[in-house]
Amino acid sequence: MRSGIAYFILAHHRPQQLRWLIEALAQPGDGHRDTIILHIDRKSMLGLKPERRGIWQMARALAAEFPNVILMRPRFTNWGGWSLSRIQLDAIAIALKTSADWSHFVNLSGQCYPIKSAGQIRQALAADPDQVFVEMRHLSTLPEDDWHLRWHPMLELPIRAVKFKGPRPPPEGFELAYKGSQWSILPRAFCEWQQRAEIGKPIRRYLSRLLLSDELIMQTLVRNGPWRDKVAPHYGREIIFPGPKVMTREDLPRLMRSPALYARKFDHERDPHVLPYLARQFGYPISGLPEGSRRADAALESEAPESEAWAQ
Repeated sequence: MRSGIAYFILAHHRPQQLRWLIEALAQPGDGHRDTIILHIDRKSMLGLKPERRGIWQMARALAAEFPNVILMRPRFTNWGGWSLSRIQLDAIAIALKTSADWSHFVNLSGQCYPIKSAGQIRQALAADPDQVFVEMRHLSTLPEDDWHLRWHPMLELPIRAVKFKGPRPPPEGFELAYKGSQWSILPRAFCEWQQRAEIGKPIRRYLSRLLLSDELIMQTLVRNGPWRDKVAPHYGREIIFPGPKVMTREDLPRLMRSPALYARKFDHERDPHVLPYLARQFGYPISGLPEGSRRADAALESEAPESEAWAQ
C-alpha cells in the first residue's frame, strides 16, 4: 500500500524558511521518505530584492543534502499566468515518473508549513484515500468584483502576464463553473487520470489563455471527471483572507484548532516565534535558530495552560 507523499514546493525568497520547510518534509520522523520537488522562480535568481538573495544557493544545498529533493530547472512564473498551472502539471508528471511509492500530491509555497504531525497527516489522507482536497467555490457565489467573473484573456510574457479586455467567450464541451485556492491535495489516481483524460486537452487549451488559471485548473478537472463527487469537506489549508494574512503568535490558537493539514503564509521576519513553536509542537526539526530566539520560544510555550488547550 502506498503511504508516501509527493510534495511540490514553489519558492522565490526567504531561504531560511525554505530550509525549515524542507527539513520538516524530508525528515518527518515517522520512518517515511517522501518525494520533494522544488522549483525556484528564475526571477529570484537575480537577487534584486534582499529577501530573495541566496534562495537558489539554498535550494542547491538542500538538493545536495537530502536525496529525496528533486530540483526543477528554474523557469519564469508570473502572477495570473498559465506558467503557474503548467509548472504544477509538469511537477505531477515528474512525481509520477520518479516514484511509485506516493499516494498523494501536495503543492506548497515556500511560506507554507505543516500544522499537523507527519503521522496525523498520513492518517488524515489514508482515512478516505480517493478524496480530492480542492476548494470548490461556485462562480455564482463570488462577489461582483471577482477577477474570474471578468473572463480576461491573457498573454504571458517571460516576466509578466498581460491581461486584455474581456470577456473571453465561455468554453464549449466542458463545465467551467467553479474556482478556488490553487493549493490542493490530489490522490495519485487523480494525477494519473488527468494526464491521459481526453477532456483535459480542451480544458488546458482554454485555460492557457485565461487570466488566473491556477485558481481554476484543478477545480475544472475535478468537475469534468470521476472525482466530481469525491471532494473532501475541507481542502486541507488554513489561510486567512483578505491577504493572505501573515500568521503571527495571535493566530496560534486558530492554527492549533484548525482541521487543515498545512497553513500559509508565514514570514519569520515578521514574527520569528510562530514557526519554531509549530515545529516543536508537531515534532519537526528546525535548525539555525539564534539563542535569543530559543529563549523567547521557550517562554511562548510556557504561557498559561492556554497552549495546552490549543493542542487538544
